[in-house]
Amino acid sequence: MIDLDTLQKEEQYQVPEGFFEQFPQQVMNNIRKERAKRRNIWMSSVAAVMLLVICSILVVNRIQENDTPYQIVQTKSQNSQLGEDMIDYYSNELAQMDYYNF
Repeated sequence: MIDLDTLQKEEQYQVPEGFFEQFPQQVMNNIRKERAKRRNIWMSSVAAVMLLVICSILVVNRIQENDTPYQIVQTKSQNSQLGEDMIDYYSNELAQMDYYNF
């Protein structure tokens, strides 16, 4: 059996100078950094959700403003007149371009 009293007592682990004096401050600094990271992630998430909500509200309001029944009927009747006007305009422009190019 080994007699523990006869064994040499050696310090196998060494601690750097001032380690225990600096250790509490290092722990607190690490905790502050982690809290700041969590706060930044949380704030970014809240900002993204708020932006999505605001954009959705603006789009819905814009659609509701533009889709009244009167405007839909008016737009359909104006589209046919607009199409005819565009055909006349471009026909005249193309005819003039052909005249000037030749």
